[in-house]
Amino acid sequence: MKTLLLIAAPLALATAAHAAEPAGDGDALFAKLDANGDGKIDKAELTKAHEAKAAEKGDKTPVDSAKIDAMISRLDTNGDGAVDKTEMAAMRKAPAAPAEPKR
Repeated sequence: MKTLLLIAAPLALATAAHAAEPAGDGDALFAKLDANGDGKIDKAELTKAHEAKAAEKGDKTPVDSAKIDAMISRLDTNGDGAVDKTEMAAMRKAPAAPAEPKR
């Protein structure tokens, strides 16, 4: 469960940052992440977004490819290997997982 939270956290944080946007809430974020405009966020686009977010914080650590794959697998309900607007909207509407207690 802890791994799942670590995997989904960056996309959820990016999504939450845009939650205050007016109608169409996730459209601007989706458009920003969908660099090639094909209506899907693929592994390369998600990796680039994670790298950019990390760079803003001064983190030059390479993005873990396995974590990106796991995130896409979790969100990709139609099995096409990418996240579309419907899948992203479902993620945004899903209740947040409770935080694990600290040990």
